[in-house]
Amino acid sequence: MDGPRSALLPDGRRLHLQHGPIDLVVEAFGPADGVQAAYRRAMNRFDDILEKLVEELPGLRRPLGAAYPLFRGPVARRMAAAVWPHRAGYVTPMAAVAGAVADEVLAAMTTIDGLRRAYVNNGGDIALYLADGERFDAGIVADIGRPEIGALARVEAAQQ
Repeated sequence: MDGPRSALLPDGRRLHLQHGPIDLVVEAFGPADGVQAAYRRAMNRFDDILEKLVEELPGLRRPLGAAYPLFRGPVARRMAAAVWPHRAGYVTPMAAVAGAVADEVLAAMTTIDGLRRAYVNNGGDIALYLADGERFDAGIVADIGRPEIGALARVEAAQQ
């Protein structure tokens, strides 16, 4: 398997991180040096995520039981925490893999001072950071064959 790859997208604003099945689009807003530092943190944190998940894959594929699962990696622990409230039904931690990866990369980025907004999009599972007073508008496309924005979703910092 090839290792993790990173590159700025053609628009020069967004960062693309890809490794195996994990495919992230990342964007940060703030001073240029802060954005660049956030992207470096994202790349550094992304470096071993897939490798660590693969090490724990058998346990991540098992349905939850009565005992809380003890995973070693931080992304695997995020996955377990996300699905734990739903353990009465058939659920495995894999149900939360995309969101947990997005959350982990975003957490690494948002340690940078001065960022106003940032997001990590992992195939539609989106982790979002908003500083006080900030908002994020996302266009909603109902038909991918006709990529027209049909609705707008607004998230404000006070809602987080």
